[in-house]
Amino acid sequence: METFKITENCLCLIFGESIDEEVNRKIVNLKNKIDDMQIDGIYEVVISYNRLYIYFNDDILTHDGLIDIVNTVNIEEDDVRMQRTIVIPVCYEAPHALDIDELARDNDLTVEEVIKLHTERKYLVYMLGFMPGFPFLGGLDDRLMKPRKQTPRKEIPAGSVGIAGGQTGMYPYKSPGGWNIIGRTPLILFEFDREPEVYYEPGDYIQFKSITAQEFDEIQQRVLQKEYDVEVLEGDE
Repeated sequence: METFKITENCLCLIFGESIDEEVNRKIVNLKNKIDDMQIDGIYEVVISYNRLYIYFNDDILTHDGLIDIVNTVNIEEDDVRMQRTIVIPVCYEAPHALDIDELARDNDLTVEEVIKLHTERKYLVYMLGFMPGFPFLGGLDDRLMKPRKQTPRKEIPAGSVGIAGGQTGMYPYKSPGGWNIIGRTPLILFEFDREPEVYYEPGDYIQFKSITAQEFDEIQQRVLQKEYDVEVLEGDE
């Protein structure tokens, strides 16, 4: 980390201005180690692209005391946690792929090429934000880049998978939004009464898997009946 920013009840650790996997690895590593220390007074640790926010009770901790603790952590030493890849089934067919034809046309691709390019990579979960469970994912193929819509939609269905600039992500809830929607997952991405509430966290990877509209309906029913297990790959699988 390079600098600290102090605000009320929060210590922000700044890791420069770049957005890349190495920076993310250090931030995730530090968060995991702080969580493992179970420091009395810390009530939330939040990851952003190149920052880590530590929220604390100032009746128990001080900024200076927390800085001293953080400075004892070796962020260069890799965390021993196994790398996870969460497999997310996505239907790239109508009526779920609202903008896939337009994106393909604007990027001189076929729809089949869009699907292939979007599903052949693993995407790093840099952070969760915008709404609970919304993952900001890095690693999008440059050939799929497309700016946000100038006029956002008033409503995007829950589970929609979109592209905005050089990022891809998923809408856990029905919401307004300006991302280009190329598909939709039948999974419920965030549930308060589920453990875990979200299937993925910063530092994980997401791999999209193409499914048909019929498979979408079948999986959606299994999800609603609590009979679907999300596929999780460990390590280099």
